[in-house]
Amino acid sequence: MLPDQRRKKLLEVLNLAGAADVARLAATLEVSPATVRRDLQYLEEHGFLRRTHGGAVLPFESTAFYPHHESKLQQNQAEKLAVVRAAAGRVSNGDVVVLDSGTTTLLLARELRAKRDLTVVTSDLKIALELTDVPGFEVICVGGTVRPRSYNTFGPFAEQMLRELHANHTFLGADGIDLVAGVTNATVTEVPVKRLMMRCGLTVTVVADHAKFGRVGLAKVADLTDFAEIITGPGLSAETIRRYRAAGARLTIVEDAEAEPRANVA
Repeated sequence: MLPDQRRKKLLEVLNLAGAADVARLAATLEVSPATVRRDLQYLEEHGFLRRTHGGAVLPFESTAFYPHHESKLQQNQAEKLAVVRAAAGRVSNGDVVVLDSGTTTLLLARELRAKRDLTVVTSDLKIALELTDVPGFEVICVGGTVRPRSYNTFGPFAEQMLRELHANHTFLGADGIDLVAGVTNATVTEVPVKRLMMRCGLTVTVVADHAKFGRVGLAKVADLTDFAEIITGPGLSAETIRRYRAAGARLTIVEDAEAEPRANVA
């Protein structure tokens, strides 16, 4: 097993149990305790876990424990509304738009109702229902297995559909945005769908409130530099913004619902 595969499996064990000792991890991965300790050190240095005496636990800020959809919808809602209004401004009438699953993209879907003649591709059942009855809209919901609590589809059927589609814009949500780990997701199963959505769009944009920065989810989606733009709110410090931009992230900071976004293209 390659190191990246082994570390991914190690995180999956922690995601299910919340904590594990070295002996258990060594037995599960069929490697030596010394190898496990090296992997734990690597993963701790990259913010994925916190080592304890004899093992490891998920960090307090881990996104591995997925909150209920309605709970997430209420978090930082005013900031999310400002973010999605800026994102909606990128979309023209007649465009084809891919919307990732999530509460921020659901708010973006509601903003897009004011557009005309959009084709919207989504893996999110709530987004599909939000837009299905909008006059002039064509809504394509990619098929697949439905994930409880988040109401999105994933799996080989969803992936096959996305391989055949092309769009003007793809908008992704994020469970974590980190300088080292990049854009990450709380669950492994959704990542192939997100990556294929990225392939669909001529431009790919992340929409996320500032609380997602500095957090690391279980599974990596992409590097910061893989996105044309990351639109977020005003909660990041000037130093944090500087560090992310220095790492190649194209941040747009939306000051408030009425202000024009402050873009960085450098």
